[in-house]
Amino acid sequence: MSTLSGATRTAFLAFFASHIPITLLVDGQAFLPRSIYPSAITGVLDWYTTTFADNLMKPPHYDVWFSSVVACEVLFQLPFFCYAVYALLDPTRVDGAGIFRSACLIYGSHTATTLVPILATIATDPETDTMQRATLFGFYLPYLIFPLWLLLIAVKNEDVFSTAAKSKTK
Repeated sequence: MSTLSGATRTAFLAFFASHIPITLLVDGQAFLPRSIYPSAITGVLDWYTTTFADNLMKPPHYDVWFSSVVACEVLFQLPFFCYAVYALLDPTRVDGAGIFRSACLIYGSHTATTLVPILATIATDPETDTMQRATLFGFYLPYLIFPLWLLLIAVKNEDVFSTAAKSKTK
């Protein structure tokens, strides 16, 4: 199992760095009042939901469970995204065997768990056709794959940045 080094580190850095504006500008609209967003930003979400038939993100009537998941994203995951970007830019600034590894375990397991009902809802949405569902799966799957990948890295390695032989042997 690789660690957060080389191309893997770069992939996670891009994932977390791109997720910060997505969370703040797009996903946050399912939790925060839309009135705090400029019309250009709400227009982007309206275009996206209409174009890709993403009924979970379609305003103004969000499911309570989905708004709760987005609340966790904004309140808990967003700070982790910032910390992860900080750590991944220069891994020498954090302890890859300490709190960062613990945060990776928490983030990875929490986020992967939240994607299960999201993907199930998309898969069973009677208002979408097979192509729309496949497209939405394409949008949402990275948000399952990256957290699961990070979780596996953190479970397998005592130090998520180390390339030395510190991996746990099972």
